[in-house]
Amino acid sequence: MNRKILYHFFENRATLDEEKQIRSWMNKSEVNFQRFMQARKEYDIFTLSNSDTTRKNRKIVHSQKLFGIAAAVILVLIVGGLYLFRFVNKSEQYNTILVPPGQRINLILSDNSNVWLNANTTFRYPTQFSKKNRTIFLDGEAYLDVSKNKRKPFIIKTKQGDIRVTGTSLNVEAYSKYDSFETSLFTGSVDIYRNEAKVVSLKPNEKSTLDNDELIISNIIDTDEYLWRKGLIVFNNKKLEDILLSLEKYFDVSIQINSKSLPQHTYTGKFRQSDGVDYALRVLQRSIQFQYERDEITGTIYIK
Repeated sequence: MNRKILYHFFENRATLDEEKQIRSWMNKSEVNFQRFMQARKEYDIFTLSNSDTTRKNRKIVHSQKLFGIAAAVILVLIVGGLYLFRFVNKSEQYNTILVPPGQRINLILSDNSNVWLNANTTFRYPTQFSKKNRTIFLDGEAYLDVSKNKRKPFIIKTKQGDIRVTGTSLNVEAYSKYDSFETSLFTGSVDIYRNEAKVVSLKPNEKSTLDNDELIISNIIDTDEYLWRKGLIVFNNKKLEDILLSLEKYFDVSIQINSKSLPQHTYTGKFRQSDGVDYALRVLQRSIQFQYERDEITGTIYIK
């Protein structure tokens, strides 16, 4: 299988014909499937070990070079099709992970906190936390089970605000590209700061959402939307416009709406992230009347 086509698939830039070609090739034999998984692993190692390089500037290299680059990786595990990476870079205090479109990554921090990272997320964390606190930087979405340590608060820094916890489980969506900032708390307690001042505190089953530069607290009603860490994108009574925005975030595509009167129907359903954006749109078409086409040069999807 052509490696360039495979990399297009991993970056969610493959055409429909290329996707069909890859799936057909994978299903022909176990050997082909193992080759696909090997290529996937090589791509992820390359992606995570070159965090300062954007996808636009990233060059495709042969596997020998990829494994040379991968010298910084000290642990690579495969669990249920997921890759867990831990990097050591003694010359820098923080490590950076970039999650590819349509993918997710799970890692364990040095304090045993468990972190799931959603698609198109940039995550910076230290190899070892300082003696005073545990600070990480997030641009994207993460689900965190934070280990308890009252003496060393866990601080999640985002563009829109900081979240401070001592030990809890929570979901944070903070994509700077979309100016989103939502914190959902499941256990424990958290304090949310903006401009160094504490703004709100959350109790279990509460969430705060940034709306018109104000944090609004509400109850968590739909827990299915947090199933992304299991590879599922779930929508319950969501409008098409909201669904398309989510697909933009998860798959790093531009979706332009040309229709002046989009159907206002709501949709309930779920997709696997691994199915890709085209599959999700085709499933939506079965319930919601709309047409779409993709510009093969720019990758932009036009809804009409």
